[in-house]
Amino acid sequence: MEMFNKFIKLHWGLFLFLRRELPKKRTPKQLISFLSDIAKRYFQIHLQEYRNLFNILDPEYRKQKAEYEKKNDIKKDLQRALKILHYVDIKMVKAGKNRQERRSFWRDFYKNGEVRNDVFKDLDKEIG
Repeated sequence: MEMFNKFIKLHWGLFLFLRRELPKKRTPKQLISFLSDIAKRYFQIHLQEYRNLFNILDPEYRKQKAEYEKKNDIKKDLQRALKILHYVDIKMVKAGKNRQERRSFWRDFYKNGEVRNDVFKDLDKEIG
């Protein structure tokens, strides 16, 4: 259905473009050049859309795409987690904690689940 909607939008856009641009072409040479450029681009887009359609129907492609999206989701989650940890560290620096106190906090954070839960509860309170 999405592919069908895309083709309808493509043709509607082409119709509007032609209706606007065709009256601007004065000579037969300009008209032929314009129409040949439009035809080339039209067929390039159609070929690309058919390639996309065949890729969607190919089970191997769908499997590779799912793996790629899964890796991207993991990467995004890790980047968000890193931002949170960086924010906590900056917050401790602003609070006046020295390097040794911060190191001890991070050691406890790594080893003790209660410390992690407390930090995340504090972050939830700040957000909410």
